[in-house]
Amino acid sequence: MNYIRHLRGFFDHLETDANITSQHISLYMALFNLWNLNRFRDQFEINRQDVMAMARIGSKTTYSKCMKELNNWGYIRYSPGANRYQVSKVSCTRFGTTTGTATGTASGTATGTATGTTSGTPFINYINKKNSKEDSSQNLKKNGRKKQNGKVNPLHVETDKDYSEPL
Repeated sequence: MNYIRHLRGFFDHLETDANITSQHISLYMALFNLWNLNRFRDQFEINRQDVMAMARIGSKTTYSKCMKELNNWGYIRYSPGANRYQVSKVSCTRFGTTTGTATGTASGTATGTATGTTSGTPFINYINKKNSKEDSSQNLKKNGRKKQNGKVNPLHVETDKDYSEPL
């Protein structure tokens, strides 16, 4: 699965689809991110509250409507849980072939699939563990808060930067 080709294929497909709105795109991008975290497995489980937060959708009605429409339009295959305690399952359509069209659903094709975890939980790689709350509070106690003009700067940023320097 090529991340960049898939996104290019998705955005190429958007140019021809007049039905899709910014809510659909936001929801699809949240699902694509989860698909990536799940190592592009054929089917992965989602939590409605997490996906709504990632997509910045505040209404359950809007979320349900967009999920059903993305399913009907062929962007995803959505299997909702039987009740609110069961997880929903999603398969994303693979975009990004050389012609720029969809190549079928992820549940139907297995070419180019990365081997990942086989359990129902998403694989999330937490690389930067040294920025935990304990470490940051210890650094804060050791270094103290930066003060500017006699006031505590909660963001710990400097305002006296020389912006003429090249980045």
